[in-house]
Amino acid sequence: MSTIFRRFSLVLLVAALGAAPLRAQAQTQAPATEIRVAMLAPSALLWLHAIAKDQGFYAERKIAVKELIAGSSPTLLQAVSSGSVEAGMSLGDVVIRAIDQGAPVIITGAILEKTVLRLVGGTGVSTIKELGGATVTAGAVEGGTANMLRFQLQRGGVDPRSVKMVGLTNSRDRVVALGNGQVKGALLIAPFDTMAEREKMPILDVYKEPYVQTPLIVNRTWADKNRDAAIGLTKALQKAAVWIYEPANKQKAIEILASFTNVPADICAESYAFIVDQQQAIGRNLEVSAASLENIIKIDQAIGANPASSKPFDLSRYYDPSFLAAK
Repeated sequence: MSTIFRRFSLVLLVAALGAAPLRAQAQTQAPATEIRVAMLAPSALLWLHAIAKDQGFYAERKIAVKELIAGSSPTLLQAVSSGSVEAGMSLGDVVIRAIDQGAPVIITGAILEKTVLRLVGGTGVSTIKELGGATVTAGAVEGGTANMLRFQLQRGGVDPRSVKMVGLTNSRDRVVALGNGQVKGALLIAPFDTMAEREKMPILDVYKEPYVQTPLIVNRTWADKNRDAAIGLTKALQKAAVWIYEPANKQKAIEILASFTNVPADICAESYAFIVDQQQAIGRNLEVSAASLENIIKIDQAIGANPASSKPFDLSRYYDPSFLAAK
């Protein structure tokens, strides 16, 4: 019996020694940091977010993103500014205005450094000039996207003051409105622009210059206290930006957008062709150039609108590159 007991004791000792490192690892492994991120309804604006979530890039950085859908860009910005959420994926013009007014937010990267909005004509419309005096929509009736539409109209020979701007914030509703004649022109984001094309509605114009349509922003106070988490969020999206340009990832990227937006994959494939191949709207390194913010202000000035900023331009007021530069 003593021999059996000694053997049994030895087995227990070996098992205990083997389990000790596992227990130590479990005790030392830090839990993921939850980050509440405000964003708009699913669209190509959030493609990198969908990729980072699907491919585990957030998890690699020990963060867990909690999505909070905002009804509008100003509401989203207010949530980040007040600290109700830690970060957000906003619109460039809204961020510029808020920072100029003292909001404690900062841009850490450009999710979209060019616009992915395309001006689409409705039934029977083939040129921008035919939109003179017509009813059109950019989603909102004021702000960056509305001013972008006015600028495109002006560039195409139409007096922006001659059109009637109506609010239709849902992209699907804009496609329907184009089809039934409720509006004659609309700015549409992928993949909904392709849906309109499938209904024989023409693409009338695309703005191709640098233009931060979707910046990643964080609450400054939170980021100062939780720098590793803020860096992790930024770097995860940066990795997604690099990932999407790899040819081997093309089909998977299309599938991710299709699932995220509940739009057929063949339509999302055309969105990939426009956003990634043609427009190259997603910044390969998420960096923010001065021109990409200045052009927002210049468009406002060109159409005589209240500019996003009236202060002497200083990129560092809006953008902190240290989050991208971190390891």
